[in-house]
Amino acid sequence: MIFTLYILMKSSYSLELNSIYSRKELQNIFSITDATINNGIFQPKGHSSIWIFVTKNKTPDKTNYYDDFDGEILNFEGQTKGRTDYKITEHSEAGNELLVFYRDNKLEYPNYSFKYLGKFEYISHSGNAPKMFSLQAKDIGLIDSGEIGSIQDMMDKEDSREGKEKTRIQTYYERNPKLRAKALKLHGTTCKVCGFNFSEIYGKYGEGYIEIHHIFPLSSYKKSELVNPMTDLVPLCSNCHRMIHRKKQLLSIDELKKILETQFTMASDMSCHLEDV
Repeated sequence: MIFTLYILMKSSYSLELNSIYSRKELQNIFSITDATINNGIFQPKGHSSIWIFVTKNKTPDKTNYYDDFDGEILNFEGQTKGRTDYKITEHSEAGNELLVFYRDNKLEYPNYSFKYLGKFEYISHSGNAPKMFSLQAKDIGLIDSGEIGSIQDMMDKEDSREGKEKTRIQTYYERNPKLRAKALKLHGTTCKVCGFNFSEIYGKYGEGYIEIHHIFPLSSYKKSELVNPMTDLVPLCSNCHRMIHRKKQLLSIDELKKILETQFTMASDMSCHLEDV
């Protein structure tokens, strides 16, 4: 009996982190003829890789899915029919890597290209049709808060800039990973809206984890601007962060707090009413 061994390739071996690729370039690199590469989720034939193409701000003719990347966590909605959702939720069991190609809008890069953000890992999802996925970046290094010095040192102007325009064939907007570490040291890892703390629920595994929210979105910056981690960055749990970004008009921290307070009050009143019945 003759056995044929099929070895599936990892696409990441042939891609450069933070480089810009159009779908046409990817087709040429990997000899792809399958037209479904134009979908948001695509698996090239013969590869143990799932490609995810994300455009944060859609054109009016496209389904207005919610997508956002904060430099560490990618939150995005799957397709309404959910036919490829399993490729994301079961990627690890199937031995597939998740690769993310991201852009703020269709015209951000030449030839409708995307920035390659590297490998991601499925964390969780909520809802259905479409599901809201949360993925963790694996290739983007974050500065450990232990490497940061005093508060005075942290306010060094050059170390506190992000959103600066850099040119590498094309222009993209830079995120400064040091600011996350500074914000963590200043604010801690407890959500500023609901008080959720990952380590209290998940123990040691959740220590040090929280999402960092920009009070003023990077997309609103006109140029490289100073960012004060004390006043401009806020730690939020995944749920509160998602709710703030749920609509095009972002909620403020206080507005979301008021929504929670109203819901808690209503729940409390209902509980008291039931006890009296």
